Amino acid sequence: MKRRFRFNVLDVVVIAALLAVGFVVFTRLGPASARPEETREVTFTVLVTRVPEVQARNMFAVGDTLYSPSAQPAAEIVDVTRRPSPIVLEEGGFFREGESQYFQDVLVTARGEAVKVQNHYELRGQSLQIGREFSLATPRTVVKGVVVDVQW
Repeated sequence: MKRRFRFNVLDVVVIAALLAVGFVVFTRLGPASARPEETREVTFTVLVTRVPEVQARNMFAVGDTLYSPSAQPAAEIVDVTRRPSPIVLEEGGFFREGESQYFQDVLVTARGEAVKVQNHYELRGQSLQIGREFSLATPRTVVKGVVVDVQW
């Protein structure tokens, strides 16, 4: 009987490499990652910039529920602060910083249960890292902002 395939050193190295990759994938993304190991109550602040003044007054209210992109309740709004958006003004050839009369920046502070995922926390699938984009959805509005503060 004739052998159709002969193993050599290269075949053994390829099989060992595939097993190593499979092991790493299983340990990083396997069953343990499906269940949260650590949850924590977190208070975070998101900045929404350059919102028209009329819209800014009615976007959020204390006590509103924030929903995740998958429409699951994620957090409760505990504070809303509005301030005029900064703009650059020119006067006599000189530039200076001023405040917009028509646009406002809205700071939304909310509290919810975050889940530790590898090296950061997530709130219903959204990353809670300073500088990252975060979607704010209520029954009245859906906007994107930037996380500016996270407190554990």
